[in-house]
Amino acid sequence: MRKIQQVSKGMVFILSLALIFMILVAAALALYPDLSIKQVYGAYNLPPNLPPLSAWQYGAMALLAVLNFLPVFYIIWKLINMFRLFAAGEVFTSAATKHLFSAAKGMVVWGGIAIVSTTAAVLVLTANAAKGEHIFAVSVSSGQLAGIFVGVIFVVMSWVMQEAARLSEENAGFV
Repeated sequence: MRKIQQVSKGMVFILSLALIFMILVAAALALYPDLSIKQVYGAYNLPPNLPPLSAWQYGAMALLAVLNFLPVFYIIWKLINMFRLFAAGEVFTSAATKHLFSAAKGMVVWGGIAIVSTTAAVLVLTANAAKGEHIFAVSVSSGQLAGIFVGVIFVVMSWVMQEAARLSEENAGFV
């Protein structure tokens, strides 16, 4: 149990730093949408002769950047809460397993949002292009699929832990 508590304390610290870093990156992408725009241009080899972007396109790209980060914030926050409980010695408790379950669902949602947002970003960037130059691109990366797959695995693991927590609480009632 001591190892679990020590590692969990370290994870709380590391995940807290990661959360702060992610907030800074999301703020930078929201304030400077050109950063994500250049990334999409490079990833999809969009033609350089597209008309300049309008204000709504910049706003939509900023919104897409932030939407991509929301599930990640949620996942990290839930993991921080779970590891706080582990650090306090609460391993097989309903509260700890609920945080794992929530983080796992967040991973599945993140994967779905990541897939849809790349398509939306290309549509936004080519929205004011000349007729016939609009681009529709669907991209699914191994990272996105891995996020969904790992999320589903952790959902099942959280169900197993919920059952263990139920049995643990039931056994504690007998003592």
